[in-house]
Amino acid sequence: MKVDLRDKLKNEKMMRELPKNHRNSFEQLLQSELHQKTKNSYIFFKIAASVLLIFSLGVVGYQIFNSDVSQGIVLTKDKPVNKINSMADISPNLKKVEDFYLTQINYQISKIIITDENRDLLEVYLSQLSVLQKEYNDLNTQLSINEVSEETIDVLIENLQLRLQLLRQLKKKLEIIENFKTKENESKQV
Repeated sequence: MKVDLRDKLKNEKMMRELPKNHRNSFEQLLQSELHQKTKNSYIFFKIAASVLLIFSLGVVGYQIFNSDVSQGIVLTKDKPVNKINSMADISPNLKKVEDFYLTQINYQISKIIITDENRDLLEVYLSQLSVLQKEYNDLNTQLSINEVSEETIDVLIENLQLRLQLLRQLKKKLEIIENFKTKENESKQV
């Protein structure tokens, strides 16, 4: 059963006139509602400030607990300990010497061509070079533990010189092998 609302509203007596104080009561109700909403907006700012505070405390805490101790100087028994990783940390002149030898060593290694004929010879020389590299690393560790001494620096430089000398010997032997191989090929062709 359908009822038309228009007909029903026409029949109602209440809808003919609004009460006289209706406008005043509506304005009072509106004012009370508006004031309540402004108080609630400050709650949003309080929540945002709390979240921001917690986040910033987390970031600061993370940085404090995960900071690297080697960034500053650590004092043990009233004696400062400086981390020395290589000769470059001792002196600029020693850095130049170390860089020179390391560049020469890397250059010599880059010029080596590996073939089946020279593989065994290369393995022998490269194993000797790895032993020398390990000794070099151990000496650098001693530099950071003990005080810097002239003997240790001399041994480090000698180690670099020995590695370079080994690579040059390897290069000469590889050239001999290559020359021998080319002579064999020439004799076979004739």
